[in-house]
Parts: sequence; C-alpha cells; structure tokens
Amino acid sequence: MYQRASLLGCHTKPLPFRTTRKQVAPQRAKPLQRAQALPQAAMLPPVPPALGSAAVFAVGTAIAYVAYKLVRLAFADADLHLLMLGEHRADAFKDKVIWITGASQGLGAILAKYFAGFGARLILSSRDAAKLERVKQSLGVADDRVLVLPFDLCSDYAELENAAAAADAAFGSAGVDFLVHNAGASQHALASETTAGVTDELMQLNAIGPIKLTRAVLPYMLQRNRGRIVVVGSMSSKLPSPGQAVYAAAKMALYGYFSTLATELSDTGVGVTLCCPGPVATGSAEAPRVVYGPTGRITQNATGSSNRLDPARAAQLIASAAAHGVDEAWMARHPVLAMGYIFQLLPRLGWSLLKKIGPKRARAIKEGKNGYDVSKLMAADK
Repeated sequence: MYQRASLLGCHTKPLPFRTTRKQVAPQRAKPLQRAQALPQAAMLPPVPPALGSAAVFAVGTAIAYVAYKLVRLAFADADLHLLMLGEHRADAFKDKVIWITGASQGLGAILAKYFAGFGARLILSSRDAAKLERVKQSLGVADDRVLVLPFDLCSDYAELENAAAAADAAFGSAGVDFLVHNAGASQHALASETTAGVTDELMQLNAIGPIKLTRAVLPYMLQRNRGRIVVVGSMSSKLPSPGQAVYAAAKMALYGYFSTLATELSDTGVGVTLCCPGPVATGSAEAPRVVYGPTGRITQNATGSSNRLDPARAAQLIASAAAHGVDEAWMARHPVLAMGYIFQLLPRLGWSLLKKIGPKRARAIKEGKNGYDVSKLMAADK
C-alpha cells in the first residue's frame, strides 16, 4: 500500500483506487422491500369474506339457472319465452270475435274448436262453404256464435274488401278482435323441378293473399284502435327448409311483411303476433293432407307423427301467444326447434349442418318420407 502524499508536496505515486465486488453490484431488494416501495394506490385491498361468499353464490345461481334452461330446452316444444309465460287466462277469449282463415280442415278446424271452447265468437272462412258448415256443426255451440264466411283468398282485392267489411259487421258490428291467418299450403318438391305455375300459386296463397286481406282489414281495426293479427307462419321462415323452397320463400315473405307491420303499428292499439310452427301432425288416412308437388297438388303420403307437433298442442300454443300478445313465438319439436336456436346463436354451425343433410332431406321430402329423422339424414350413404 502506497503512502498518502504529504502536506509538503513530496512526490509519491498515485494511490490506486481499491474496490470490492460488494461495492460495485448493489444488493437486490428483498420482495418485501419492493412491495413496500410501491405507491399506496397499487396495493389491492383484501376481499371481505362476505363479498367472496356473495360472488360464489351469484356464480352458482347463474350456473344453476343456465342448467335449468338447458334441461327445459331439451324437452321443449316451443321457445322458452312462450313456455315461461304459461297458459293464457280462462277468460282471454270470452266473447271475443276471432276470424280464422283456412278453417275448413286441419289446424284451422282445430283452432276453431279450441277458441269455441273458451267462449269466443267465430268467423270461419275458406273456399269450401260445405266443409265450413261441417266444422261449425262440430263445435257444439249456438248457431249465433259462429258465422260462416266463405271466400277465395286468392281472388281479386274487391272480394277481399267485401269479406273484411262482412267480418267487421258480424255480431252486431262488434269488430274483429283477432284475425288468424291460417290459410296456406305446404310443398314437397325440389326447387329445380317446381314449375312456374306452382310457384305463383304458392306465393299467392301463402303470402300475397294474407297480405292483401290484412290491408283490407286494417282500416277497421285502426278505426276501433284495437285488434290483433295472428300469423300462422312457419319455422321455415327462420331457417332453410330443403325440399320446400317456394313454400319457405312465401313464409319468409310473410314474416318480412308482418314483422315490419308490427313496428309500424306499435303506437296504436292494433298488434301483430308471428307464430312460427314446425311440422304439425295434421292429416290422417281418412283425410290425408293435400300439398303441392312439383307440378300441382298431390296427396301427401303418410309420414307419421314422429318429430311433429300434435295439432291440439299447436292450437294451444298459438292461442297462448295471441292472448299474451307476444311479438314472435316458435312452436316445434326437436330437431326443428334446436336448429332454430342454432341458426340464431351459431349461424355458421347451422349452415354447416343443413348443407350436410340438405340434399338427403330434399329427396326424402320429395318422396313423401319423413324429413325430420336426423339419424337417417346424418348417416353416410351406403
């Protein structure tokens, strides 16, 4: 070690600067020390035990609610909102005037029976007056509670205006409380084989006719500032329906018109309820269904009731939707109901599934077979 320079200025060699590793490298702060160095705002307060318990309870309740909804959906035959509302009041239709088109057979006749059982006054319409009279006699109510009003929904507008005026004047000019658009026809044919004539007839009967009749009825409803238009549409207005292309197009047109009309009338006393049923098990060996084939009307082969909604149940659900005043209601068994939800929530998956089964379903529908057996439609071709 060199000696320090003296105060007398004697020459000495410069003193080397000695250091050690401990002096160069600063010591790392302990974790506790670093935490103490953070600003006070960055420190998270401890979760109170009560709050933690509440969060666990909320999460558990949410999981239980979702599980309940999924289980209920698995066994549902209608959308969950409609099922949650439950059955309508017993007096919901008492002395109400209900006008049903397509009332001479099938679901229309069953709707007439249902409404008559709850004390409604009925106006029954279709082209066949004789069939309407038979339906009237089957209701078991007084003659003055039912008016038979035959007319052709596909006729010119003047006839529809006359029918609307007669309906409004019925029962001492009581006015129409519910107009149930039930008239229509289904289709079993490939789009590539459907003739222009069948296309025109299906669009006229299933879409244009109801739209024109509504236009004739609306002035009376708006003048009275009351009434509800109940549209018996189809789930084919919510998702593709292979083997029923023109029928689906007509029902989609119906949905587009009446959903728009509902928004236009929302500040009046007149409402619209769109019912979208899936396949309904109407028709029998004694009275088979008549549907449109590729070139005209055909008698539908027996397809059974598998995956089809019971007609009485369909009538009950339609009536509940009307009484509760819902905007839109689905009523179908699975797989149609499930596919409706899939198309709403997971559209890409819906498209993938229907493209897979679409060609097989279209051929099955064309041949009069069951187009709702998923296991057969999903099976690989042998």
